[in-house]
Amino acid sequence: MSEVSTFCKVCEPACGLVATVEDGEIKSVRPDRDHPVSKGFACQKGIASLDVHRDPDRVSRPQRRRADGSFEEIPWDTATQEIADKLREILDEDGPEAIVAYLGNPGAFNTFSGPAVGSFLGQLGIRKVFSSGTQDCSNKFAGSEAVFGTSTCHPVPDIEHTDHLLLFGENPRVSKMSFFSIPDPVSEIRRAVKRGATVRYVNPRRIEDPGAGTGEVIQIRPDTDVYFMAALLETILGEGLEDSAVVAAHGSRLEGLRSFVAAYPPDRVAGVVGIPAEDIRRLAREFATAPRASVHMSTGTNMGRQGTIAYWLLFML
Repeated sequence: MSEVSTFCKVCEPACGLVATVEDGEIKSVRPDRDHPVSKGFACQKGIASLDVHRDPDRVSRPQRRRADGSFEEIPWDTATQEIADKLREILDEDGPEAIVAYLGNPGAFNTFSGPAVGSFLGQLGIRKVFSSGTQDCSNKFAGSEAVFGTSTCHPVPDIEHTDHLLLFGENPRVSKMSFFSIPDPVSEIRRAVKRGATVRYVNPRRIEDPGAGTGEVIQIRPDTDVYFMAALLETILGEGLEDSAVVAAHGSRLEGLRSFVAAYPPDRVAGVVGIPAEDIRRLAREFATAPRASVHMSTGTNMGRQGTIAYWLLFML
């Protein structure tokens, strides 16, 4: 029996795990207390990886669908050849635009998968690629491209040093904060609150995180985050609470932003978002006057009707 260091491939932090192996078979999986980053933390997804590995419904070998809808197991070489033949037939008849690719989430955290898949699709001329990110964070790619000129720039909060953390549409205990690769965000948030930081979750539901020492929920009506963000900015700009020196040095087209948010003052927005106007103003002032404030948003807001505008407003905050 031996112990092998490995890691979880479900989400960004890639928490360290230790697998106990006997005669080539995994017997158990536990968090790696010696891992330099995750330091013994692993959520239920990682701890349950052995259950996933052993799941009787897991497909581990190629299967071909029969005419009656059932499946039969076939050799890898046979599957590879049949898929290649079918792809060639489609490419010859209809061209690469007739083919789309879908990438599963674990592949995003596989060192070799990304380059290999990209090269393969590129050689075939396939440009339409979908993934879990297409549904829950494509707004971030579009928003980042528009603001920073690249789809890969996504500022994240420095929880260790922030004095005010405002979180939109996320549930750190369950989702681990998308685009934010830290293994145990709840512990980081708890430490921030303990040293005096303010943490607020803007969410339409009572999420699992808040409780003693982890912040409070500001309940908002579903899919109205953009109006709330705009009202925060309208208050900040209307009361002159922005850092004018930073704006002058790094910003442009501020009047365009002023014009946009002017249509969404707290008094007009309150009935839409379900948060009193005076509370919106108070939250804006607290955010703007905090020595070191930070803001982040995730899946709940990303998947709204106006997720890309919300991401832009987040950057403006």
